[in-house]
Amino acid sequence: MLTKELLEVTKRKPKINPRYRDIDKYQSVATHVLDAYESGQTKKQIDETIETLETHDTFKLVRGLSKLLDRRAKFEQQFPVDPSKLRNAVFTHGFVTTTDQREQVLATVGDEFELTPNEVESNLWADRDDHAVLRSEPEITPCELLRQYNISLTQTLLFDAIELKFSVSDNFQEIFRLISYLGLMYTVDEDLTVTVTGPTSLVKKTRKYGTTMAKLIPHIMKPSEWNLTAKIETDVNGDPQIYEFNLDSTSADYFPAKTVSNSFDSEVERDFATRIRTLIDGWTINHEPTILRTEDRVMIPDFSFERDTTEFYLEVVGFWTPEYLREKRRKVNYVKSEHPIILAVDESLNCTKSDFDEANVADVFFYTDQIPVKPVMKRLHAIDERKTKDDLEWLYEREISIAHGEIIDINALAGSHDVEPAAVEMYLDDIYDGVISKMKFIPDTALSEIEAEIDALDNMTLADVNPILKKYDVGQDILEEMGYTVNYISLNQNEAKIVRSE
Repeated sequence: MLTKELLEVTKRKPKINPRYRDIDKYQSVATHVLDAYESGQTKKQIDETIETLETHDTFKLVRGLSKLLDRRAKFEQQFPVDPSKLRNAVFTHGFVTTTDQREQVLATVGDEFELTPNEVESNLWADRDDHAVLRSEPEITPCELLRQYNISLTQTLLFDAIELKFSVSDNFQEIFRLISYLGLMYTVDEDLTVTVTGPTSLVKKTRKYGTTMAKLIPHIMKPSEWNLTAKIETDVNGDPQIYEFNLDSTSADYFPAKTVSNSFDSEVERDFATRIRTLIDGWTINHEPTILRTEDRVMIPDFSFERDTTEFYLEVVGFWTPEYLREKRRKVNYVKSEHPIILAVDESLNCTKSDFDEANVADVFFYTDQIPVKPVMKRLHAIDERKTKDDLEWLYEREISIAHGEIIDINALAGSHDVEPAAVEMYLDDIYDGVISKMKFIPDTALSEIEAEIDALDNMTLADVNPILKKYDVGQDILEEMGYTVNYISLNQNEAKIVRSE
């Protein structure tokens, strides 16, 4: 954050906006400011260089960039003798009224500390900040420095915020942990917009109120999609008025690039996610995917399982503290969700399913040490089977027809009708004569063509037949369907004879 005097804004009732600096346009300014931070320079020398860079258009920008670099830079005091000891030694000699007396005092103190008079004089105040020497230059690019400046402007504007509303696509756990840590009060709307109204310890607006909310901004800006609106109290000709500030992720290029850390609360969750991701197909698993409203609080489910329009959540109820368990049960019992929720409960909690009778949950299962994947896989398979059954009924109702004699791409046909490929397989197998190979439906007429080409070969080895199969984009499995047997002598396809089955 920057100090209030460095904030630049534009006001046009009812909107207020910080003066963000274009990264490309002001990159040279940031470069010159960075160049001033040269190792070995004192803080005073750097400040003097910075002052020469200021123009009517950029003086607040230059000072703001310098403030940000001061916090990243590493300065150190360099002096042969503690300056406070030198000052005490000099002052014990009392007042001096002539140049000769002054030089005599410096020489006497110098002898005492084995320094020259000039060294005594130059080190008397060497412990002041402006005499500190830059030890290492700030490690940041001009572009990133400008982006950090822009986000700092945003935070500084929120010093005078009386309300903050935001919505984000992810990073919920991190944001709500910080809200709790900062003691902020919040509500969540039906559309999952979060309204932050202030620290619980305050009953009226103070500067601390706004600075506390400003700490949320970098975390709100981490996700790929976000938006925020704030009510800002600002002075207009001595009269305090409320203006509105809006910002969203379309302006992300102005701010530091950040990625959400998708860390797990426990190794139990990490282990479960690793195992189940290797077993499922067609489903998307997300960790901490959204927020769910529950009374005056929120619940962040540990996992979501999504496929097309179907979705459900898995919440892990692990052992932490009695207070944690009470809070978790309260949230689960009052959660509001349009999608089913299942619970994985640690057996060490001594809970039973009856403890969650009031909860809006579809299923509860228990685990010891490791969350089993079987209950979740069972649910996934049941959903897939139900979806396939519904899609198959839909296909029968529509009486989907296919071109006579053509090989049909099952995935393409399923996609064109927005149904499961498994339903298309079952439908074609029941309605039409043919076989399925490599997610292709090969009607009997096409099988006859393939069979005729195979029978016309002079030498029927697998090496000779494979080009025909490749031509029709079908697998070797249809050979058996057409009444052939492959006799393998070795792994060499030239020695694999194809004969008619008895």
